[in-house]
Amino acid sequence: MRHLLIALTFMLPGKLFSQWITLSSGTVENLRSIYFINSETGYTAGEYGKMYRTVNGGNSWDTINTGINRDINSVYFFNESEGIACANEGIIIRTANAGTNWISVSSGVTGNLYSVSFSDTRGVCAGADGTLLYSTNSGLSWTIAKNGFFVIYYAAEMFSKSISYAAGVNTIFQPFVAKSTNGGANWSFNNFYLNGNEGDLYDINFINEYTGFAPSGVFNGQGGISRTTDGGGSWSTQLFERQLYSIDFAGPNTGYCVGLQGLILKTTNGGLTWGSQSGTSGTLRSVFFTDSLTGYSAGDLGVIIKTTNGGLTAVSDPDEFAPGKYLLKQNYPNPFNPETNISFQLPVQKFVSLKVYNSLGKEIAVLINGNMTAGDHIVSFKGDNLAGGIYYYRFVAGNYTEVRKMILIK
Repeated sequence: MRHLLIALTFMLPGKLFSQWITLSSGTVENLRSIYFINSETGYTAGEYGKMYRTVNGGNSWDTINTGINRDINSVYFFNESEGIACANEGIIIRTANAGTNWISVSSGVTGNLYSVSFSDTRGVCAGADGTLLYSTNSGLSWTIAKNGFFVIYYAAEMFSKSISYAAGVNTIFQPFVAKSTNGGANWSFNNFYLNGNEGDLYDINFINEYTGFAPSGVFNGQGGISRTTDGGGSWSTQLFERQLYSIDFAGPNTGYCVGLQGLILKTTNGGLTWGSQSGTSGTLRSVFFTDSLTGYSAGDLGVIIKTTNGGLTAVSDPDEFAPGKYLLKQNYPNPFNPETNISFQLPVQKFVSLKVYNSLGKEIAVLINGNMTAGDHIVSFKGDNLAGGIYYYRFVAGNYTEVRKMILIK
């Protein structure tokens, strides 16, 4: 199969630029959470009890006096008036007048609380010491469901009034997921590894009753996006170059994930593949989309960025014209066992074929066979059921074809 070793390069005009703009937050404190009621009105909060509010899509931010000086880790608003936030040392605060005044609500715990989420009046709050709280009255009062375990929950999601999730890490450094089917009162638990690696889950987001995602920091420095299609019973993970902290889906197919050193990933096919974008070099801790095009992300040193076009568009650079290009990168890691990532770049939307062959030229896997959007994409390949040896992956997009060699070690 000599054709497998032939690579052709095909160049097209145009250049792709990420369309995230930096907003002036007016602070240099680390921001840990961002939440928008609509495309114009939103809140962000972080270190030392600092909170900020915008009513003009992030063009300006006003300081909110929360009355606390502990780090705020999560903010949630029910409507334009009522909101709630959780912080370190078991602090929960609530407002009924759009943040003008905040009152303390007893959590019953003293450990750090990292995430709060609601579905209508039913909510959950999760944190250190295995803490899982639930509320039935929009956060006016809280009941302890679990506490005192060697688990840290960094994320919680109230998917519906009955189904809720929490995600974090257990005492032996395994990614850990808790699930409730009765509004947070009782929980079941599940642990797994990130393709054999230890690590922490930092967020969790379900797009339907069965399909959910959890970004992570892998202990080797990589980031992961774990995906379940059975309601959290089992998880598969794609690995990326840097740690990932927050994820948000704007519909069943379009999602965004952010992380260390400004890493931004986007999917348009329900999380099967992810392409990278750029918007800042600062670490991003929280991302929130009001629709499939308009989104915000906040992070360290007061960074806030915004997109109104989904983060990526094809435009001309007034200072530099360079041809766009197709690019197939070498898989990483290579050699690998049992999983590796294959990255490629598209200058325009194109029908893509990405297949794997053995050394005899026999097709053994079809990784992609369909339309893909412009930008950078990453897809994982598992060789669990294959013998060790040399394999080839062949990439075809329009008139561009390239083949690369990878080595599976068993």
